[in-house]
Amino acid sequence: MSVILSSTSKNAPLLIYNGLSYTVDRRSDKKILWKCEHARKFKCRARLHTDLNNIFIQTVGDHENHTGDPRSGPIRQYYDRLRRESQQNQTILHNILTQTNIGVQDEVRVQLTSNHHLKRNIRRWRQETNAAPTSFNINFPVVPDNYHQTTRDTIFLRKDTGPASDRILIFFTDEQRNIMENATTHGFKQNYETDIIFADNIHKILALAFLEPNQVISGFESLCSNLGDEYQSILDYMEDNYIGRLRGRSRRAATFPIIFWNMAARVKNNMHRTNNNIEAWHRKLNCAFQCTHPTLWTFINKLIKEENNIHSDVINAMSGRLPPKQTNESLNQRLHNLVQNPHTDVQDQLKYVGRLLSM
Repeated sequence: MSVILSSTSKNAPLLIYNGLSYTVDRRSDKKILWKCEHARKFKCRARLHTDLNNIFIQTVGDHENHTGDPRSGPIRQYYDRLRRESQQNQTILHNILTQTNIGVQDEVRVQLTSNHHLKRNIRRWRQETNAAPTSFNINFPVVPDNYHQTTRDTIFLRKDTGPASDRILIFFTDEQRNIMENATTHGFKQNYETDIIFADNIHKILALAFLEPNQVISGFESLCSNLGDEYQSILDYMEDNYIGRLRGRSRRAATFPIIFWNMAARVKNNMHRTNNNIEAWHRKLNCAFQCTHPTLWTFINKLIKEENNIHSDVINAMSGRLPPKQTNESLNQRLHNLVQNPHTDVQDQLKYVGRLLSM
């Protein structure tokens, strides 16, 4: 079996032979002597000799207190390739991972960490190569110059109070400042952020989506009767677009009919209330293409590579790795309980669903 030359996490030479790893012990004029990587940890005395071109000569001693792993070589090679790709290719992390995963055996995939952690490694390697030294406390001297401006060469860093325990960094553009000033001056943003009762009543309006469809209009009319004049413009907007303006004894068709936006049935059946998961997958796939109108063959080729990533997820799932737990799982269960067993008073139902939505 030929030797595999790799490197350690600190970029020191690493040699793999028969599933066992060796680091350089010493060199002579004619050959290199390698020691087991566990020489210190397990007191292993096994050695390996190569010539100066890393051609295998012989092994000396046995690995008596540990065994080799035939997957260690391919795993090391995978990480070497991933690191090399991340430093030489500045494309998005997903594409780096997709390219590196091509040809990787299932037996190796199951030993790899999750895609989330692999992408974190890529970001760290890129930072080590390209960025200023990372500061681990707030007392770094100055913000590097390349972080002072946007990609459009406009001012981004506006304030740096300097090294101190209460240091403040402020970033914004003129455009963003104007938008913030306009949003603060007009509309209900300030009331919503400063008046807890106002915010609670706004959440009641949002809770209309979780009433039964045949109760939405009565719930809306109840809100109109109980909320003050300061809510009138919001209620008018809701009535025009989502309820239907009252006209005589009937209501005209709303821009968005109740059945279109009502969530009661979806909550009862534990279905998704948004298409965020699909949008996230589409966004990831779109980033992988890095072009707006790919050719048919480019499209199919990218799908083939993306399937390779999905295969990694399947391998992880089949080997028992659980997906990350959703942070809003308990809130979804509480919402399901409220919709499944509603309060008899519609005002109470709107109040408690609204408060749950605000969490």
